[in-house]
Amino acid sequence: MPTLLTSPRLLWYKLDMNTPEVHAYIAGIIDGEAYVGIKKSTWAMRNRPDVHCPSYSERIQIRMKCKPILELIKNTFGGSVYTEPKIYQSANGFTTNSIMSVYSATNRVAANIIKAIRPYLIEKANQADAILKLRKQKESPESRKVGSPAKRVLKPEILAEREELYQYIKSLHRG
Repeated sequence: MPTLLTSPRLLWYKLDMNTPEVHAYIAGIIDGEAYVGIKKSTWAMRNRPDVHCPSYSERIQIRMKCKPILELIKNTFGGSVYTEPKIYQSANGFTTNSIMSVYSATNRVAANIIKAIRPYLIEKANQADAILKLRKQKESPESRKVGSPAKRVLKPEILAEREELYQYIKSLHRG
């Protein structure tokens, strides 16, 4: 008969997902295993004539072998879980023969996760604060695009603040 230690899946179905204990556990996983950052995309600027500024998205991504842990995060907060179709190799050369599962959350979902687990974060606290600032700014009335539909742009000061948050997180990732 499987025990909690031999079958971690049994634990996930018995937990109330919105407790401080679960949030602290998820914060530990995110602190140790996750990419927490801001993605800057210029794709729409290059491919659509009606887009004149980059977009900035909150992002959390976790790669690991233990899919039930990623399912716990998905069931608690939303997001998506998928299996990478190839053997994983990171940018710094780390390679594993194991097939990795990936959890991903962006925009409001990522910001809501950070908001819930922020009190428990240690290593990723600065990235979390930058994500929360970006989300607050994105939801403020001042950050609405202005102009006719064909020429909508964000105010330069809003774009500058988003770029500053993006560059700040990039500097944290570089160490």
